[in-house]
Amino acid sequence: MDSEFTILVVDDDEAVRDSLSGYLEAEGWTVKQAASGPEALEVVRTAAIDAVISDIRMPGMDGITLLKKLKELHSDVEVLITTGHSSEDTAISALKAGAFDYFRKPLEGQKISASLRRTKRLCELKQENHRLSALVERLNKGTDRCAFVGDSPAAKRLLGMIEKVSASPHSTVLVTGESGTGKEIAARLIHYLTNGGEGPFMALNCGGVAETLLESELFGHERGAFTGADKRSPGIFEMAIGGTVFLDEIGELSMAAQTRLLRVLEERTVRRLGGQREVSVANTRVISATNRNLADCVEQGTFREDLYYRIQVAPILVPPLRERRQDIIPLALHFLQQLGQRIGRTWSLSESAHQALIQAEFKGNIRDLRNMIERGVIFADNDVIEPRDLGLMIQGETRLPDTGSYNLRDHEVMLLQAALKEHPGNHSAASRALGISPQALYRKIEKFGLTM
Repeated sequence: MDSEFTILVVDDDEAVRDSLSGYLEAEGWTVKQAASGPEALEVVRTAAIDAVISDIRMPGMDGITLLKKLKELHSDVEVLITTGHSSEDTAISALKAGAFDYFRKPLEGQKISASLRRTKRLCELKQENHRLSALVERLNKGTDRCAFVGDSPAAKRLLGMIEKVSASPHSTVLVTGESGTGKEIAARLIHYLTNGGEGPFMALNCGGVAETLLESELFGHERGAFTGADKRSPGIFEMAIGGTVFLDEIGELSMAAQTRLLRVLEERTVRRLGGQREVSVANTRVISATNRNLADCVEQGTFREDLYYRIQVAPILVPPLRERRQDIIPLALHFLQQLGQRIGRTWSLSESAHQALIQAEFKGNIRDLRNMIERGVIFADNDVIEPRDLGLMIQGETRLPDTGSYNLRDHEVMLLQAALKEHPGNHSAASRALGISPQALYRKIEKFGLTM
């Protein structure tokens, strides 16, 4: 059995834990143990766990609660539930909560081992799917210049700066700008223009990784470097050799991680946590990004001054959409074209939609505009998108709440509720305001459980 596939056995009964763990280890599985739900969560936080076998009745935190918390913490971890107090309702509850399988005590080792083999295969398929999705996304985004669509002076200046920076393949770059302006797109374009997309583009959101794991993600680790480091793992600097490392939200780095990063940038070598060997990253470009004012962070003592000057050899500011309003319509048409290619349809914007978009405020910048266009495609009755389809005009209202805070389902519910409130008890008027038929309105009310 693959020793890199690790199983956590959770049971408050030590005899059951030891018996099941011993059987699985004899079958070739790598096994860890925990005596309670909280202990299991701590193990999963600090170690690479692929599957969990948990008893359902334990003091403090039961197996269903543990299952839900595990899925919140690490959605890819598969959970098998065991119980000595079986009932059909319990099994259904476990499976609805996301359990991969369910076993009644006394446990049969062969059945559990067979289920684990299926679990392992599922995990392998998920990993392969993630890898392929990341590859497709990288290929699709490598030449996506949507942040630079348009003829505004701001867009032209930005593209000119990017082209200049791309001519210097090893200089460090700091991309700044508000949220949603397209900082990662700028970084990907620099990567693409530097080497034609050759070499990996490895991105890491420094604010999206637990501080205890961040240095491992950046620099890698050797087996045994820290609790839970059961196998060696390269960091993104090693994986990006010959390409680009993109560090988003770099202002979120701890001081310890900043110190190690400074050393990498100065010496152009990286050493894994717990390791001794130095690996050259001399031919790897480092691009950082932030929506913070790092100069203020330096003054406040939360960001190293020497690192600040090291990462901003070539600073690039991505302007907000309000400073390039003449690009709004070209960008909107660009997003419509992308959606049309994906779905196999074409849409256009009415003249009133043009005017509404130009006058709109986009707190989320390009991301906000993209979301608005997607919403317009969803709600349009035909191939011409009107302001109401974009959420920019409902009975005199100029704009519904900021799109950046909602997903597409939220947008639809929000529009329905606004129309129903504006026309209480008059579904014909509400459907006309939404630009849909009364029958479609009734279906949507039923679908989302809205009050009629």
